[in-house]
Amino acid sequence: MSKYYTDTPFNIWLIFDCDNGYRSGINSIEFSKKRFGYKLNSLSKKTVDAVFDSCDISLFDYDMLKLDESKKSFNLDKFLISTKKGEIFSYSDLAFKVFKYKRYARAVASMLHVNPYALFVPCHRVVAKNGIGGYAKGVELKKQILEWEGVDIKEKGW
Repeated sequence: MSKYYTDTPFNIWLIFDCDNGYRSGINSIEFSKKRFGYKLNSLSKKTVDAVFDSCDISLFDYDMLKLDESKKSFNLDKFLISTKKGEIFSYSDLAFKVFKYKRYARAVASMLHVNPYALFVPCHRVVAKNGIGGYAKGVELKKQILEWEGVDIKEKGW
């Protein structure tokens, strides 16, 4: 496996984990305070730069992600990928939209906590009914990402 890094507008690195270079697909994407691996370059770098320049993750090439259709989280991932910047959902509303049961909200939160595609499967768009909710890399980063996408977090009281 190879790791590639790029900077982000959030003062944290984004690390891409790939087999045989990024052309064979991306196994995972994670935020990291430490830069490691090879510098992301070529077409992938242009794609990621376009995402950051436009504040629009829908410009990402989702065919590069190795989404596992056998996992329960597959439908959740596909739904989140289809959402638009600035949209937010509560855990229970998302559980109902994807699994038809609001009581699956905790299961949704657990699946999102281990989301292997940070930022690009936008789990940051899922919030608690009574506040911003959690985020694996910290609530402050979640706030930065939501603001970057145009959500007025101050208006929401977060």
